[in-house]
Amino acid sequence: MKTIATLRQHRNHLPALALLTFAFAGWQSVASAQDLTPDTAWKSQETPTGRIVWQHVGRVFVNPANGKFVYVGYLVHLDPIDTSLFNGSPSESTAYFTFSTDVAQLTPIPNNADVALDLVSAGTFSVYYNAIPSGDWSNPASFSSGKLIATFHRKESLFPQIGPVSFHSLSETLVSSSRFTFDGKTYNFDRIAPHGITFAQFFSTSPQTGVGDYSIAFAGVGTVFAVGEPDRR
Repeated sequence: MKTIATLRQHRNHLPALALLTFAFAGWQSVASAQDLTPDTAWKSQETPTGRIVWQHVGRVFVNPANGKFVYVGYLVHLDPIDTSLFNGSPSESTAYFTFSTDVAQLTPIPNNADVALDLVSAGTFSVYYNAIPSGDWSNPASFSSGKLIATFHRKESLFPQIGPVSFHSLSETLVSSSRFTFDGKTYNFDRIAPHGITFAQFFSTSPQTGVGDYSIAFAGVGTVFAVGEPDRR
């Protein structure tokens, strides 16, 4: 299969690396609501700085004519939840927690030797809770059909491609969140990751079949870490 770099040679507007990822938000659950006091919730739920907040599986859907894309997928683990995040065997179709970016833009910049480079536009990343999971790779919109529980904002970032695997890292700020109940406990991202998150993500450069105008897709996986409290000096 053609790599993104190869596709780029044939489509002037397709960024060298049509695969990446960024920010994410919203949920609720199959259990009864249970309020926590602010002090107790904060101490028991906040993810320590540098610790993993979640891991995810996703796909980047790219419009090769103009470099626009959306990144969607589902969460595999979420701190501080200890129980399974799936309604049955783990997959995109059984995931209670999903995510989607806004429509973002890839802008190619000159290569650095054999390193292909693109800029990823600023924007948002949202997380959702799906009481009845229905994620479907053939329908990217299905990953944003649940209850919105958190939205993060990203600044413009650099997306490099070296060989068959790409790596994308960036930090995002929590801009809004709402409480959700899962497995009998109530959570909120303003307690789990109040200072924001940092992404470390890998993507395949082997194109898959996309949907509609987003005719090309790329598979990816990622890990998200908690950002520490801002320095007030």
